[in-house]
Amino acid sequence: MRVVVGSVVKGLKLKTAVADWLRDHGHEVIDVGVPDDAIFVKFPSIAQRAARVLQRGEADLGILCCGSGTGMALAAGKFAGICAVSCESMLAAEFARKVNDANVLCMGESLVAPDLGCRMVEVFLSARFQDIAGIPQPVLDFWAEARDEIAARGDEAAEREMETLD
Repeated sequence: MRVVVGSVVKGLKLKTAVADWLRDHGHEVIDVGVPDDAIFVKFPSIAQRAARVLQRGEADLGILCCGSGTGMALAAGKFAGICAVSCESMLAAEFARKVNDANVLCMGESLVAPDLGCRMVEVFLSARFQDIAGIPQPVLDFWAEARDEIAARGDEAAEREMETLD
């Protein structure tokens, strides 16, 4: 699977652990930044860079890391075709795919340890939309309708440089 990853400085350790795990498990990693902790980069620029990769079909899913995961989820989710969720547990990551068909998992380095983050990524990548036994068809239809509504809103992500405070 092709996975776009990105983080700001507060999230770099988590992103690095996740990217290493992905590579170790045979996934292609597309890293949109930050490369190191030398400079403060604004999270909306990283989120937009990841959204652009997904919109162009260059990756199947995305993983974004910051301090809490919330900022990245808000920034990435404003783009068409992006359903970004901030999760702190394996179950939340699994349900985000199965119920919401989320395509970007956002995690916070202040809340999620690297080993948990890697397990969350594993669950997120392996879960499939609507793969829950016993769900009535009207509920499945609603989930699909909600997914389509979320994907239809927002703008195309333009190319964007990593923005710093400088």
